[in-house]
Amino acid sequence: MMTPLLNQLLNLTGYVWETLKADSLYLFLSIFLAAVLSVYLDANKARSIFLRYPKYLVSGSVAFGAFTPLCACGTMAVVFSLMTTALPWGPIMAFLVSSPLMSPDTFVLFSGILGIRFTIALATVSVILGLGAGWLATWIERHTSFLEGQLKIRKENRSSFDETGTVEIPKGSFLDRLKLPELFNSLYSVGLLKIFPLFLLFVAIAYLVKTFIPTVWVMELFSGEKLYSVPLAALIGLPLYVSDATVVPLLQVLRDAGASDGAVMAFMITGPATSVGVIGGLTLILKRKALALYVVMILLGGMLSGMIYNIIG
Repeated sequence: MMTPLLNQLLNLTGYVWETLKADSLYLFLSIFLAAVLSVYLDANKARSIFLRYPKYLVSGSVAFGAFTPLCACGTMAVVFSLMTTALPWGPIMAFLVSSPLMSPDTFVLFSGILGIRFTIALATVSVILGLGAGWLATWIERHTSFLEGQLKIRKENRSSFDETGTVEIPKGSFLDRLKLPELFNSLYSVGLLKIFPLFLLFVAIAYLVKTFIPTVWVMELFSGEKLYSVPLAALIGLPLYVSDATVVPLLQVLRDAGASDGAVMAFMITGPATSVGVIGGLTLILKRKALALYVVMILLGGMLSGMIYNIIG
């Protein structure tokens, strides 16, 4: 009776090993890039730039959100920092929507494994959705009272800034500025303790899906021929904890089984943006109306993006 189980364990181990060999370069590059940017990119300096150029607050927030490798906790830290300033809702929502959807490390990983075409499309969608969310939130704030009193924290004076909106940068030796201990710590804490174990978990899940779920089921639910495939994928992504880097093996298997790229895109929009870490952090900052607006924008954005991608793809 143990033989079938032992065979499955051996097959699973072999599948995990082969996947790691195939994807290790892109996985390492994405982890290294995430660690480098998390150590050397100063969120306070970026915020000071936003404050100096108010006309570019929404677009700047989208750029900062989409092109920095912030995890859920990192996103919440920046959002909390933004909200304690006098910033309006537009740039805050723009950052919130764009930040979980794309980052440099995600772009590297997706390009190498899922293809450059799909990755560019997802990056473009993250920018478009961020800009749309920012402009919509700006309109709502200016013309309605929907977002009034929707913060759970009070806006305070920017005490950490001088009158020009700049931040004092502590001086030190060249070695101090290199921050090598912080970099190694980030590689360990982000890569080895977070991304790598989750990557292995999703490789294992991908093996189970590939082995035990018939291809015809996947095609029936998520192929581009079904009108409900994209909305269903978006809805499934809502309650799940999805990390861009770690879920790639599962996405590969679903695509190979017949899931459309539009359904995969919808899943990768709603999943990371409504993960437990993001929503849990937002409940500490936002009240119900603002939180509901965020979720609705993500859900509708995921559905529309997936449908459009299936049509033009």
